[in-house]
Amino acid sequence: MPSLETEDGLDAAFARAAVQSGRIMPLEKILDILRDRIEGEIIEIQLELEEGALIYEFDLIGPDDHVFELEVDAATGQILEIEHGAGDKD
Repeated sequence: MPSLETEDGLDAAFARAAVQSGRIMPLEKILDILRDRIEGEIIEIQLELEEGALIYEFDLIGPDDHVFELEVDAATGQILEIEHGAGDKD
């Protein structure tokens, strides 16, 4: 895989290669995990490299119509961070 800078948005070819090599979980499996834990409508998904880890970053609109961001470890499906509004973090 090519060398990347931290927080690069990664393209579909990179994501496909990472799934095929077993480096990350397929997006569909990540979505299955999230469906049971998070309420909201996904409006954007990116695969990013942050501090050496591949992270799925989701932008969602919650049931209260507020936008929030969710970061998920692409290898394990673990929710790493939920950011509500302007910088509030869980």
